[in-house]
Amino acid sequence: MGVYSWIERLSGLLRQQPFLGGCFEDQAILKVLGPICARGSLRKSDVVPWHRRLGKTEFSVLKENLKIGKDVSVIRDGKRGKKKKNLDQDADPLISVVMPFHNQGLMTCQSVHELAQDSAKFKMEVVVVDDESSLEEVSIVKSCLRGMSAWFDFRYTYVRNDVSEGYSFSCNKGTEMARGSVLLFANNDMFVSNGAVGALINTLVTYPKAGIVGPLFLGQRDIQELGGVIYNQAGAANAFRGHTQVPKQLLMAHQVDYISAACIAMEKDVFIELGGFDRAYGRGYYEDTDLAMAVRHIGLRVVLQPFAVVYHQEGNTFGADSKEKRSLMSKNKQIFREKWKDALVDHMPEGTPFLETRERYMTNLVLWIDQVIPTPSYDSGSQRMWEILRYLLNSDVQVDFLPIHYFIPQEWLADVAFIRSRGIRLQPNKNETLCGKTTCPYKAIFIARPNTAEEVIKLVDRCCAGVPIVYDTVDLHFLRESRELLQQNKEGYASPEEAVQLALCGKGKNLEKSRECIEHMIMTTHPNAEVTPDLVVNVTKVYKRLQSELDIVTRSVTTFVMSDVEDHVLQSQGMPASKMKLISNIYPDESISMGRKLVQDERSYFEKRNGGIFVGSFQHVPNIVAVRNLIRITDAIRIRHPDFVMHIVGSHQPPEDLHKQLKNHRGIRFHGFMADDDLTALYSQVMCAIVPLSTGAGVKGKVAAAYLHGIPVIGSRIALEGMGLNTDVDCFLAEEMDEYVESYSRIRHNPELARQFASHGLEKIASTFSYSRATQLLDDVLKDVIDK
Repeated sequence: MGVYSWIERLSGLLRQQPFLGGCFEDQAILKVLGPICARGSLRKSDVVPWHRRLGKTEFSVLKENLKIGKDVSVIRDGKRGKKKKNLDQDADPLISVVMPFHNQGLMTCQSVHELAQDSAKFKMEVVVVDDESSLEEVSIVKSCLRGMSAWFDFRYTYVRNDVSEGYSFSCNKGTEMARGSVLLFANNDMFVSNGAVGALINTLVTYPKAGIVGPLFLGQRDIQELGGVIYNQAGAANAFRGHTQVPKQLLMAHQVDYISAACIAMEKDVFIELGGFDRAYGRGYYEDTDLAMAVRHIGLRVVLQPFAVVYHQEGNTFGADSKEKRSLMSKNKQIFREKWKDALVDHMPEGTPFLETRERYMTNLVLWIDQVIPTPSYDSGSQRMWEILRYLLNSDVQVDFLPIHYFIPQEWLADVAFIRSRGIRLQPNKNETLCGKTTCPYKAIFIARPNTAEEVIKLVDRCCAGVPIVYDTVDLHFLRESRELLQQNKEGYASPEEAVQLALCGKGKNLEKSRECIEHMIMTTHPNAEVTPDLVVNVTKVYKRLQSELDIVTRSVTTFVMSDVEDHVLQSQGMPASKMKLISNIYPDESISMGRKLVQDERSYFEKRNGGIFVGSFQHVPNIVAVRNLIRITDAIRIRHPDFVMHIVGSHQPPEDLHKQLKNHRGIRFHGFMADDDLTALYSQVMCAIVPLSTGAGVKGKVAAAYLHGIPVIGSRIALEGMGLNTDVDCFLAEEMDEYVESYSRIRHNPELARQFASHGLEKIASTFSYSRATQLLDDVLKDVIDK
């Protein structure tokens, strides 16, 4: 039967099946569950058929929100159901779907169809195990598989049991035929939602010591299973069955006692090492519970990924509540209890609230407090924070994240879902988080930024006294703020020493004393500068900020600084060097490797390029000032190079007058916010990054990003500060207009010079900011705050 004939026949048959016809509608419902889960709510009003309440455009937006995050391995590319081409059928697949079936041919076809659509990104095979089905049902399944395998380009294997053996035996038998390194066991009455397969596989790879990974199961109109619970007398329960809301405390990848084998992913080698499903459980029930216990017994974990959503038409094997089902459950419970009686001692008694059963897995728990939820897609500061959080997770540390301002705008949903999908638990309330339990549950508390510390330090002292505090400056705020004031009253580079000196002027006993100090400092070099009352008041505020930062550094056992400049500044104010850890921007080793390929493998890489790029959020004042400077720099460069184009990329809206200038300038392309793939493509078109920052602190992610994308940097002293780059070897230093023009001309006329600078700069980034280097420093921090 040809592909299109198969599709036509299947569609006709489905229209005649009341359940399966409704299943298509339910699949549409599942597509909107991602954003519903992301806000922690699953109401009955949310799961009415989508076409009755959503227009096409709204539905498309919700489908996009289902995407878990920026990591492309989570969600496959392309349109759902698009035919794959030119895959090598002889190559071993990544995933082997093992699906037993007993009759129910059409349902089996639909289940495989949903899996195939959702797995287009992955090399997949399907092993169907026929557990003594009728010839008519087998004929339907074989016809479907032939059509689907041609359309979706996957390999399939058909295996038959001459006598019905049940789910466990069939899965074991199917595994013997599987060639993939990952097994996905799937009931034939289970239907995946968009992105579910990618989420399961990604979690299996990224979650530390993951042995089994499973999804959130939904029934017709409510939750069927949010992981399973095993009690100390061998009773088992589907957690939150019948609920219509996913608890926010569990809206992240997390450990559970077991997960129904209706849909679980695990490495084939682990499954074989454990001997597969124990055949002692016969035709079914407790075999998945037993497998979960065995996985934990060898030191691995059972992980629920709530951002993988599947619909399960439960009860098609034994019926919803058949006599055979009750008999098997009773018998197998006894087998299970006898086998695992020693391990069950550590489990909780029946009746324990589901949330409490999950708390026993929250060992080595730390709290990270910051102003808002990190958004790695939008800014380098969030990317750095995510790499630190990733390190903690990989070090067997459980992380609660407390944002002082708990809000999730629409555009943040993907990032929020991403960090939750990796195992970060978001806490919405500072009082409840810090003081809601009899004893403080945290081994350490990480506090980012001085204003965060000011808001929570009293609660920390009252409810978590004695818990080690790790302070993350993010950047020295007083240093940045003092430089901004200096920039208003002098031209050129404001050194860290000058910024500290100005801040200390705010220490005066009164405003008049502060004014005299400021005048003495500024007027000696800039006699025309005006010391206004506002300047005096602002300097006193900067001094208070300095004192606030020194106070939290004093309280902390360790302080993360962004650069050796910040380290020096804090030491100059009496802070001990032993407290400082240089945990600057962190870049994955894979990103550095990609950058090396760009600058090393293509000698003519720069010959077809033109122009420059600047990337920075317009929520940050130094970036706004820099872009205003870029307009003048662009005009100057275009006098010598009329075809020069400056590309400006940044989230949030610039000031109205600046936005108008950018839109109307012939030599500037203003792109606004760009997704990662689009930004990477833009980097491949330009000669360099131009970063004319005149104020700021810390280190600049936009500078490192340029090198990671294989291009050199022309920047100011402040832009290059703390990066460890050598002028005229790794980068081009420019302060005056003619220096920017001359630097661009040098690389425009000598592409090989651009390549050399890009290569040298990248190696400096690798030696200073790589993930592998950061882990060495963070290891020491964990020994101090966790192990002790």
